[in-house]
Amino acid sequence: MKVVDLRNVFTSCNDELIEITDSLIYYAEEKVEEGHPSLFLLEYNRVMKRERVIANYLLPGPACVQHFFSFPNDIVVVSESGGSEAWVIRVDKRTGEEHDLANLHFIGDFQQCLALDEFHILFFTVSNKQHEHLFRKYEKLTGFSRVVFLYDLKDGKYYYARDPRVCGNLSGFLPFSRCGVPWLLILSPHGSESEKEKCYHNMRWLGDNINDSVWECPLHDFIVSVKNGEERAPLDLLLSAGTAGLVRYAGQDDNYLYFRARYFPTGDQRICACSKRTGRKTVAAKLTLGPDEKPAQFSIDPLGGRAYRITDEEDAYHVTGVLNSSVDADLPKELGRFVTCVDDRFLIAQYILTDGNDSFEFHSILDTETGTQKSYECRCTVCGDTVVLH
Repeated sequence: MKVVDLRNVFTSCNDELIEITDSLIYYAEEKVEEGHPSLFLLEYNRVMKRERVIANYLLPGPACVQHFFSFPNDIVVVSESGGSEAWVIRVDKRTGEEHDLANLHFIGDFQQCLALDEFHILFFTVSNKQHEHLFRKYEKLTGFSRVVFLYDLKDGKYYYARDPRVCGNLSGFLPFSRCGVPWLLILSPHGSESEKEKCYHNMRWLGDNINDSVWECPLHDFIVSVKNGEERAPLDLLLSAGTAGLVRYAGQDDNYLYFRARYFPTGDQRICACSKRTGRKTVAAKLTLGPDEKPAQFSIDPLGGRAYRITDEEDAYHVTGVLNSSVDADLPKELGRFVTCVDDRFLIAQYILTDGNDSFEFHSILDTETGTQKSYECRCTVCGDTVVLH
């Protein structure tokens, strides 16, 4: 485990981590200079322990929210205030050169965005007072309550998505790599987990056609399909669960995508793994407790593709690895809630102290081999075997 302490570097609560690599950490800082809100993109060299300013910009206003997307050579920044306008900047990580700058104007208000790669960004907008009549017509024609469009930074054009699997209210999008080729997951869960279970209990009236679906597609094919205005993108169904079940994305590692699946009639729950290379599906871990086992909860680390069983003991939480982990140790309750485990040895816990007005965040690192423990008043981000304190 490597601990990188950036508490002296992160000087305000408006600092945000963007990417953690083996040698570099990229982050952003917002501050007011000469009365103007400014955004700084920075790089921290883990070897030299030096900070470098990549670029800085004046923000349109103090209410701007920034969305950061990091790629091998560039950082893409989307700045928005929740209205019908946004700014997009693509910046070279090494030189700070501004490759692209665009001012976008939407139909409706900004809801969310996702950079699929360095040049293509998905935007989602919802109805506002100015465009309310257009949204009513749009929803009447399509059944969709939000607009999804693709913006191409190279040609400066908007392309509206038409596929109902893409425009559905609950669709989520996750780029990933398959054998070095960019792919895209489209996650279409039916509501929250409790809502899906409620559908099962009301199956008599609702039927067995309320589905959670996971679709996949090569990213290039998806982009071409949207640009061509196709009503059906070339998506392949990867996983689905009808009214009697549930499937949710759980995380990934270098080799597998992981999904948590439940079957309501029996209570069976498991983690399924889908090979990124072959697409083959297997059961990676069973999450159903046996009749003689103590009550427990399960914690899944989406970035590391690991899962843990958390058993409530008298003075501690007993943590047992059930997927890609062999940890078997106690976490004292006084340290707070379990976050994750690093190197199958170091338990990370979070404790938040609040008095109703102010709150203080503490993170602890417990070495399960030596029993030693250190606590820090700060935020904490874990990436692989690196723990960043900030």
